[in-house]
Amino acid sequence: MTEPWRPIVDRRFAADAEAHRRDAPRFCPRCATALALASEFWEADDRRFYCACTGCGWSGEIIPTGDGVLGHEPEH
Repeated sequence: MTEPWRPIVDRRFAADAEAHRRDAPRFCPRCATALALASEFWEADDRRFYCACTGCGWSGEIIPTGDGVLGHEPEH
């Protein structure tokens, strides 16, 4: 008797999938509603998330920073 079919599980991308689950934005930066879409892509060394909100219609890119928050206020 033959063995039942079993899917082949590719574990090479398990760390990438875990990083995506951990880092993907969850809330809209405009209205704080849960995001409908957070698709990750890379540009050079930057990880970027293309996001869309069904609450307010906002869409755009969110780039996570590894060193905390980058502000735009000039030094005093």
